[in-house]
Amino acid sequence: MRTVELTGTGVVTSALGFGCAGLFGLPRKADRRAVLETAFDAGIRHFDVAPMYGLGLAEAELAPILKRHREETTVTTKFGIDPTFLGRIAGRTQGPVRAMLGKYPGLRRELKVAGRGPESGWVGRVLYSSGGFDSRVAERSLQQSLRALGTDYVDIFVLHDPTADLIGAPELIEYLNEQCSLGRIRCWGVTGDGVDFSGGAEVMAESAPLMQTRQDIFDADPNPAGESTRARIIFGVIERALPILQRYFDQFPDQRVRWSERLGLDLQDESSLPTLLLREALRRNPCGPVLFGSTRADRILAAADLASEDLAMPAQGNTAMLGELAAAARHTHPGFDS
Repeated sequence: MRTVELTGTGVVTSALGFGCAGLFGLPRKADRRAVLETAFDAGIRHFDVAPMYGLGLAEAELAPILKRHREETTVTTKFGIDPTFLGRIAGRTQGPVRAMLGKYPGLRRELKVAGRGPESGWVGRVLYSSGGFDSRVAERSLQQSLRALGTDYVDIFVLHDPTADLIGAPELIEYLNEQCSLGRIRCWGVTGDGVDFSGGAEVMAESAPLMQTRQDIFDADPNPAGESTRARIIFGVIERALPILQRYFDQFPDQRVRWSERLGLDLQDESSLPTLLLREALRRNPCGPVLFGSTRADRILAAADLASEDLAMPAQGNTAMLGELAAAARHTHPGFDS
């Protein structure tokens, strides 16, 4: 697999990273372990976890891979959002909880929304809490993550959806830079999906060596000239864009034929759109990995093969056309929120 360097950090890793947030759709630990092993065997060397993922289980379940392959593996973990006491209990009873969710589709949808954190409805408030974003919270979270991951350093340590009313930003920046100098973290950053980067959050985002953000074909290319000026990890490249494009082609079947010809793809093939979206994301981000997550081995292997391609010319030729396609699809959905 191709490798990328997170600009200015010295961290080198695989172009494709594995996001562990959705891994706990599998209720059995053995199945989750098999997925992680598949990702590693496919050449993926970057793994993204957080204390909230798996309701407190994700970091510990990644630990066996780190134990065997620490020098060749990079890991991102986060601080600022944790599972509540009830959330951790639910995490330890994944099997029964998943069985119950199978009987109540409405609750399953609520839980999916709740996965965004304590600000996402009543289920989110029951399962997750935020202890704030200061150096004291960061230190406690770092200690817990190092223990759970079974390592003495993390490669990337990021603020998880910081709030605009974050106070003490200069002190927190000083703390994070000090941990870099001590070798407990290799670099730090900020991540958020729909975060209001104002106030204290804006100060952190402006100072952070790395940003981890949602990015798909409906967003502006952060590096339009292909130049990497800042370390960046991107996620959500398929989740939002795929259903919008699918609805567009369902609404206008003749456009599916037209765009198949223009892009040189058979858009009747269900794998063509995800492949197109992931390829464009890999091309867009020369300054860090693109996160991908799945519980299916065949999809992981296909994504890893894609990340091994030379994306220089053919994909670049499609970029302008993808912009046209995004504009057309967005135009048919006036309620679309960028």
